Amino acid sequence: MTIAPPGARQEEQTRYLDIRGLGVRYGGKHGTEALRGLDLQVPEGSFHAVLGPSGCGKSTLLKALVGLLDMQVGAIEPQPRLPAYVPQGDSCFPWLTAAENVAFGLEARGVGKRERLQRARSLLADLDLGDFADRYPHELSEGMRQRVAIARAFAIDADLLLMDEPLSALDFQTKMRVQSELLGLWERQRSTVIYVTHDIDEALTLADHVTVLSTRPALARETIEVPFSRPRSYRDVRRAPGYGDLFARIDALLEA
Repeated sequence: MTIAPPGARQEEQTRYLDIRGLGVRYGGKHGTEALRGLDLQVPEGSFHAVLGPSGCGKSTLLKALVGLLDMQVGAIEPQPRLPAYVPQGDSCFPWLTAAENVAFGLEARGVGKRERLQRARSLLADLDLGDFADRYPHELSEGMRQRVAIARAFAIDADLLLMDEPLSALDFQTKMRVQSELLGLWERQRSTVIYVTHDIDEALTLADHVTVLSTRPALARETIEVPFSRPRSYRDVRRAPGYGDLFARIDALLEA
């Protein structure tokens, strides 16, 4: 079934990333099967959250989509032209400044130094890091380094942006702030985002749709449309009518 993001124009409703029958196994024929016949439809330009039990294969899904793991079976249509990946943990290059980290992907694409650093500084300013563009990662807090990693992914205008729990290590207040900044960047650029998280509230704050995966080997148990209007924040979601029922529904799927 094709699901359109809230507010999508009628003619855009059939455009989506279609993942069919995705299967990944580690360690050969008798190894660990991480994904088995996983189907997922993600409307283009939408923010799609993926939840599932620990160890079910969420990170494996992202790595297969970005090409870091081979898919044994399955198909992805259309093939992403330019995917970007934000892994778990600190992924900044310690020998580069914040601006140079953000500009790294643009340099690899052949963008001139002046242009790529200008774009990098603009993105850092959007994330309230304009004054830290020339600092090195060891001079930044963990939350700042995560914002640098997010800016680096957005810098290349990726058509598919894959994020693996990028905010999980942040304290509550920092997490709320970075969520807001992340949504601001996404709303301006409208890349297709697949965002892995363990946090139901985070999924409901950020996403247009939430897919809940089963235990390993992962299958998509259900995809749920998030009914809350944008712009939204964590506090808006917690106060919205229907929040409690929706939280309980997702929680029950995770516990099943």
